[in-house]
Amino acid sequence: MKEITCIVIDDEPLARELLTTYIGRTQGWQLLATCQQATVAYEALLHHHPDVIFLDIRMPVISGIDFLRSLKHPPAVIFTTAYPEYAVNAFDLRAVDYLLKPITEERFREATDKMERLIAGNNGLLPAVETDYIFIKQDSKLVKVLLGDILYVEALKDFSRIHLKTGSMLVGHHLKLMEDMLPGRQFMRVHRSYMVALSAITAIQGNTLEVGPVVIPLGGSYKTALFRRLNLHDV
Repeated sequence: MKEITCIVIDDEPLARELLTTYIGRTQGWQLLATCQQATVAYEALLHHHPDVIFLDIRMPVISGIDFLRSLKHPPAVIFTTAYPEYAVNAFDLRAVDYLLKPITEERFREATDKMERLIAGNNGLLPAVETDYIFIKQDSKLVKVLLGDILYVEALKDFSRIHLKTGSMLVGHHLKLMEDMLPGRQFMRVHRSYMVALSAITAIQGNTLEVGPVVIPLGGSYKTALFRRLNLHDV
């Protein structure tokens, strides 16, 4: 079995240190990063793509549960918390395990053994949590954006502008990162500088498409994929 990679997300330094120690003693597991809050963790997940996250629940800015729900394709998750009352919500999100603090190494080992059995049994990692929103980093906070409000995304060098039904927002992500964040069933790249919500397309003509009054260029290779996706024939 391949090495299992993981990230620890917890705002308590001692909790991060303890989990770091436990993971270091667990054969076949590799710790990629530790994060003290979700705003940092979001970037770490996009960069490292871990198999598993050890996730605290009560954290500043955004809770672990809301953070997990915001991810397009979340990794498998093992919750680590001092609060038993969130267990039902956690398992509704298909958590592998729910560890109550203080976490003993024996209890930690039960959780990692369970994860290894899931992988060895060809169950793979857990399916994505279906959500109708994403969280976008704006300054020092994460802002919820409803997928249904997004019309199109425009590349601006290392930034992107998300055009919404009620305005727009500039975000510090390049377009490829936005493409990874937005679900492919609803959004599609149509040009090196644009991706659109499929439901927002109002017309297609030649090498352009329209999203309401806005005309967006349609790249050649992207056009072929778009027509195939929409089951259309060129005119």
